[in-house]
Amino acid sequence: MEKNTYQALLRSALGSTALAAHHISSFEYFIDKGLNKIIESEGLIEPVIKPVGVEDFKIKINKITIGKPDIIEADSIVRLINPMEARIRDLTYDAPLMLSVSYLADGKEIVNEDVFIGRMPIVVKSKYCNLYGLSASELTEAKEDPTDPGGYFIINGTERIIITTEDLAPNNILISKDNQEGFKFSAKIFADADAIKVPHTLQISGSNLLYVTFGKLKRVPIITLIKALGVTNENEIIKKIGKDDEDIINTVDMNLIAFNIDSENDALDTIGKMLHSIHTKETAELNIDSLLFPFLGRDKDSRKIKAEYLMYVSNLLIKSALEGKEVDKDHYSNKRLHAESYNLDMLFRFIFKQILNDAKYNFERGIRKDRVPDPKYIFTSDQLTARLRSALATGQWVGGRVGITQHLDRRSFPSTISHLRKVESLLTSNRENYRARDLHGTQFGRFCAVETPEGPKIGLTKNLAVLSMMSKEGVDTETVKGLLKNYGVKKI
Repeated sequence: MEKNTYQALLRSALGSTALAAHHISSFEYFIDKGLNKIIESEGLIEPVIKPVGVEDFKIKINKITIGKPDIIEADSIVRLINPMEARIRDLTYDAPLMLSVSYLADGKEIVNEDVFIGRMPIVVKSKYCNLYGLSASELTEAKEDPTDPGGYFIINGTERIIITTEDLAPNNILISKDNQEGFKFSAKIFADADAIKVPHTLQISGSNLLYVTFGKLKRVPIITLIKALGVTNENEIIKKIGKDDEDIINTVDMNLIAFNIDSENDALDTIGKMLHSIHTKETAELNIDSLLFPFLGRDKDSRKIKAEYLMYVSNLLIKSALEGKEVDKDHYSNKRLHAESYNLDMLFRFIFKQILNDAKYNFERGIRKDRVPDPKYIFTSDQLTARLRSALATGQWVGGRVGITQHLDRRSFPSTISHLRKVESLLTSNRENYRARDLHGTQFGRFCAVETPEGPKIGLTKNLAVLSMMSKEGVDTETVKGLLKNYGVKKI
């Protein structure tokens, strides 16, 4: 390739996407989609104390909206603010959040009001930033750096970034040799359905018996669970797990003999007794519907597809045990990178639940015979603002995680870009994890093969290659389903 052509292609590639694009797009997805997903799943309050004469009373959060970064001056004047002013004056670059709140009395809306609930820190150069869409000359006039990549927050005048983290892909089947005594192989599935995260472990013992562990249920016979899900025809179980493989069919026969349960009710009763419950059937159904493979559904209607999936994974587990093959979990198809959206969703959801609990308490305390308290008096704004700022300023996250945010390295432009494109593994650095530290062939073109720190974090801290891009979140699942249907995939 000629030098001029090479330089033109390189300039085009670097100019086509921002170097901090994954931070910006992930934050925008969280604001556009993530916030309203949280509202849809959590935004309903049912007070115990109701107004007089009302049988059914609910407080419903309809939607959440965000404004532009602004500041309230000492003389109460509200005006827009740019990042440079926030840095100089040690301010937080954030925007107001408004909730649309309705009171529903016996199905009828009696109050609808917009309520201020706090302020959300804004990523610089995102579409919610006041610099969005400005040309280089306009940025210079506003005393901003036209070459600044953005992708970071400004908290109390300090630039903070959320470090992109690397983790195993959720809802994926990872099969490996089992280190527990008496077991040969295991299949692990880190089930993730928004707020619900439930690790599942399917195991095959030395005597070829199959077990599954999830939630509070430990080592439930897989055959028992399949029957509890409504598939009681043993010929169907043999056919769907065995798939005409004589060795696998023999293993399934062995499990059917060892765990001889005839009906769905007997299977549910057996699982309920494992939970030490008086109401065995109801408890078993509750655990199966809410915690077993939640990404496939969380109601009774999803039991059939859960049974199909369980039989599919059982087939893979038995086949892997017979062939002695493991899934390479360090292959990058089995990894996912989490940026702003994942981390902010976890934090905001936790804080928002507490705000709703406080709103419920304030409503019940303020209700009178002849009136209900105004929405703006039951929602507090200090908690959300303070906790978001604190988490971003310190890096201390929900779940005891630390180091989620870091102070942006501004020693030089290359060091700033390097920091913005850093990727940290969630594996602890004080353990060997030799295979996880190795440079894997599937990292080619995705990560820099050279840049990694010396010492305990070697291989666990990586940097995205300059021309690599992270795929955007929010895939249109209906389009994907349509394409799969066209390729001949049949619905279960």
